Amino acid sequence: MVTNSIIIRIVAVLAYAFVSFAIYGGGADPVVYFRWGQRFVEYFKQFDLSPFYDRDLWRGPAFTGTNFVGYPAAIMILFVGESFRGTWLLYSSLCLFGLFFFAKVFYRAYGGIEYKSYLYILLLYPSLWFWTANVSKDTWMFFGVAIFLTGMVSKQRKQSIYAMGFGLLWCYLVRPQMAAMIAFALAGAYFLSTLKKLTFQNVFIMIVAVAGALYFLSVVGVEDVTEVTTFAEETQRKSSYGGSEISLSQGPLKFIQAPVNILLRPFPWEVGGFLQIISFVDIYFIWFLAFRNWSSVKRSFKMIRKDRLIAFCFIFIGLFAVGAGLALVNLGLIARQRIILYPFMFMIIYAYSDKRVAFLRKKRQQAQEKRYQEIAALQKT
Repeated sequence: MVTNSIIIRIVAVLAYAFVSFAIYGGGADPVVYFRWGQRFVEYFKQFDLSPFYDRDLWRGPAFTGTNFVGYPAAIMILFVGESFRGTWLLYSSLCLFGLFFFAKVFYRAYGGIEYKSYLYILLLYPSLWFWTANVSKDTWMFFGVAIFLTGMVSKQRKQSIYAMGFGLLWCYLVRPQMAAMIAFALAGAYFLSTLKKLTFQNVFIMIVAVAGALYFLSVVGVEDVTEVTTFAEETQRKSSYGGSEISLSQGPLKFIQAPVNILLRPFPWEVGGFLQIISFVDIYFIWFLAFRNWSSVKRSFKMIRKDRLIAFCFIFIGLFAVGAGLALVNLGLIARQRIILYPFMFMIIYAYSDKRVAFLRKKRQQAQEKRYQEIAALQKT
């Protein structure tokens, strides 16, 4: 699978390079990030670290966010030289490592019954390797979120605060608002489980998660939770461009339309070009899997109060769908940024599948029959 994944990544980089230069004329964000990395690498070659602290060299007003992507891009360029494809291929390994960590978390939490199904669909799903075959925030985020989850579901389903903290920091460096969503989802998942099992560690993590989420929001200029809508509107204006721009309703209705845009767009009648066809098939195939395994999805939903990982999946999907739906009004950006939801959606589909439930039921029956036989043997003795 590692060998096949590397081959897929090479194909993905070639495909993305073709789309980026042949279709978009080099106007894609990963091209801009690479150019900024070229600028930083000239300083690094001379062992000059001024790009880290000289604000005049930053791309934008803040160290984090768009500016930060230039630093790992420069480090990748140091390794492979000033090559778009070489740098993108090396950088895309962050996402590949992240996907393997997602699969590791799934195995820890739900065993090996559906492990291969989950692993294969993560590594082979087209949008997960196409949109991350470059220097981008999305590629960076996959690794950070995956490390965060390995802390949330550590060995023997324990918790590692250090791994969770490192994952949040990693995400914060490029998307503080996403780190805030992750922290809020963590607090929500722990709140649901803490009602059942009140421990000092659970309460401590829940409080720290909320405090961290509020801090991450303050970094992007949101000092109060009520200002989130204002921040979303400002981001919305920045994403209002291109032929794939869509409109968003005003008033309370926009909070209903926002998750619809993220989870269901483009609609069949909106598909007009090759890339939109791919985007349509991409999201609706997942919904096909969800309806095909509807009993599994229902079981996952019923486990929200008992399974902290599943609770996190549902809460994070909901927060992202609303938040990103309010901020993004461009179908191209939506198709690219929502891929971070796919590993969580696949987890909901496969965690309590019919196959796994049947295996566990059979295993319990065998254990029960073994106990009965032992009791019968004792009685006979």
